[in-house]
Amino acid sequence: MAKQAEPRKEGIGWSLRRRVFGQDFYVSGKATKAAAEKAMEKLLKPLSERGRPKGLGPRRTTLAQALQDMACDRLPFLKGAVQEARRINVYLRAAGLATLKVTKCTVQASAEGEAPEQAAGERQYFKVALVPPQEARAIPRGLTQHRNEQASETARADAVRARLAGMKVCDIQPYDVQELMDELRKARKPATLQLERALLRGSFNYMRHVWCWSEPEANPAIRLKMPKVDNGRDRVMSADEQRRLDEAIQECRNQLVGPTMTLLTETAMRSGEPLEYACWKDVDWDSKLLKLRDSKNSMRDVPLSPKAIEALKELARLNPPDPDAPIVEMSYESLKAAWKRACERAGIADLRIHDLRHTAATRMALRTGNIFLVRALTGHKTLSQLERYVNVKASDVVAVLHAPQPLAAAPAAAATTPAEEAPVHSMPPADSVSDTGVDTVGNVVRLDFRARRGAWSGRR
Repeated sequence: MAKQAEPRKEGIGWSLRRRVFGQDFYVSGKATKAAAEKAMEKLLKPLSERGRPKGLGPRRTTLAQALQDMACDRLPFLKGAVQEARRINVYLRAAGLATLKVTKCTVQASAEGEAPEQAAGERQYFKVALVPPQEARAIPRGLTQHRNEQASETARADAVRARLAGMKVCDIQPYDVQELMDELRKARKPATLQLERALLRGSFNYMRHVWCWSEPEANPAIRLKMPKVDNGRDRVMSADEQRRLDEAIQECRNQLVGPTMTLLTETAMRSGEPLEYACWKDVDWDSKLLKLRDSKNSMRDVPLSPKAIEALKELARLNPPDPDAPIVEMSYESLKAAWKRACERAGIADLRIHDLRHTAATRMALRTGNIFLVRALTGHKTLSQLERYVNVKASDVVAVLHAPQPLAAAPAAAATTPAEEAPVHSMPPADSVSDTGVDTVGNVVRLDFRARRGAWSGRR
């Protein structure tokens, strides 16, 4: 309940103070007593609609403190918690607060194969702890000059961020966030700016919708002037590059690298999925599927090609499979280092591990021409997301246009071939087409426009 107070005269205007849910509200400079009461009613209306706000509210909480509290609530359930904690820690250090330390949880599977947290609701991936602030961060040997150059480039942006971190949440306006984006723009790439803005935008939404904070009235991290992000990749490994890369991988000391790369190329999986999420108990050898219980976009089934199955058998031979063990017992850093050295030996430039996902999607699209089969392979939820990974180029079109045409079947062979075994790309004889110009074989419908032209000319 609000503690009622009457407007009072202050100087030449009227002011009014109220305390609601432990928060103090104040309006001043109003021409009349009624105007002060009306302004206070407008200020308190969101509180009556939303209910009691969490914590001290936006008027008594700085942005850095709000980010710290929100991180403790949300980061345990985010797969990208490590990267998010790194971005939040920049604000916490600027405000002199304890920073976040994120530790991956070791989840024990239940009898049904589900993680206990996942069976009960949202799965917990990380544990979050607060580490007391340090006066000076330890810089690894050899990075001192690089870190000093970075600090010099972002000095102005760091100062703006520090001021923003110390501001009360209710006082932050869009121009405050825009100033930070403009300063970061001078030293950082557009994609980095988008990640910073996404952190602030999501945080303000969380405060408003989950914590019931009514201020600021509008999210100050939206409708900003941001640089355009053009980080799309269309790099696809060619057949010649794959041949050279396969030869170079044979020289790797770690024998897991070869079958792992084959598995990624054939299945379009993300590199982290066989390394972190997929276990041997998830391989369904009979159905030729890998049932991912968890991934970037929840669970999905990964189709396994003959080469992918052979790669899995090779991985199983190198490491006797434990049902609960990852399919590939290797760190991403080790895999990335082996990949880099193999590309150097093969003389291949600008080819990343994630480009194998582009390669698999593009090859499936060229092989089948069916975008829905490609989506089932990659696991994308929407076609717009999938479109970034199907990178068909003009040279692919040229190869199709100049491919040798299949020879026409001999008349005798065509007469003895059952209709259901006829190749779907061949046209039926002219006398087998109905007068409507439509011929149906199985679930394939063929149109003969010559027959339709004859039918139309007969109707004139």
